[in-house]
Amino acid sequence: MANLKKHRTFNSLFVLFSLLSMGVLQWMGFFLFTDDLAQEIIRDTSIRIGVANVFVVLLTYLGFRLFQKPLLSWVGVSIVMIPGLIIAINNFPISAYLAQRATITQPVHGVWLYAIECGSIGLMEEILFRGVILVVLMQHFPKDRAGHFAAILVSSAIFGLVHLLNLFAGTSFPDTLLQVGYSFLMGCLWAVVYLATRNLAFPMILHALYNFCGSVMFRMGTVVDRFDAITIVITVILALAVTLFYLVVFRRLKKDTVESIYVLIPEAEK
Repeated sequence: MANLKKHRTFNSLFVLFSLLSMGVLQWMGFFLFTDDLAQEIIRDTSIRIGVANVFVVLLTYLGFRLFQKPLLSWVGVSIVMIPGLIIAINNFPISAYLAQRATITQPVHGVWLYAIECGSIGLMEEILFRGVILVVLMQHFPKDRAGHFAAILVSSAIFGLVHLLNLFAGTSFPDTLLQVGYSFLMGCLWAVVYLATRNLAFPMILHALYNFCGSVMFRMGTVVDRFDAITIVITVILALAVTLFYLVVFRRLKKDTVESIYVLIPEAEK
């Protein structure tokens, strides 16, 4: 009962913080930033935060445990997070930026607002794809390592395929297929982080940082020749090393840790 109370308290604090964030964003939109880009970001971010709040309240009522205290020490959590952070930072066009082929053209406040928007994307998508879809699949797949692995693959495939919708936004077919592919891989990474830490806040952070680093220069400026030879080589090496690392993390997951994610809170305890 004590753990249940802590879980509900954390979720309540999350909802309260989200509502306060929405209020601050609306105030910024009214009084500080009135340009079209800022207004668009504030509107879209507020909608995502609002939808995320609805999901958290509903899922808490249903017995989902989205934010639990990690069983790992903070050193252990850091070890799990660092490779994901490296991948996220590498998503920034570092080589192009250092060679002055990437430039920010929007005002500084636009960059900060975009960082908040990326946070809202990570928030909403992690709740949906890792907090709901992954958990539901784990409940229905075999309750062993093979079943858990299959749930990760299927939920990540769904996450990747959803990005096909970008075709309707004008994204070219090759670019969309590339996005589907790396979204699948990143979905697998964030799923393992969630299973290892038992707390969606950690994959949310990685997701938000990955999106921000990968798209801020394109949304807020211009980039020429992003994928030069150096970038491709470093990205491939990092991808292979990090994939191996998270496969090891997955294989070392304890059964009780994984079960605490997909076994819902009993109805009698709600």
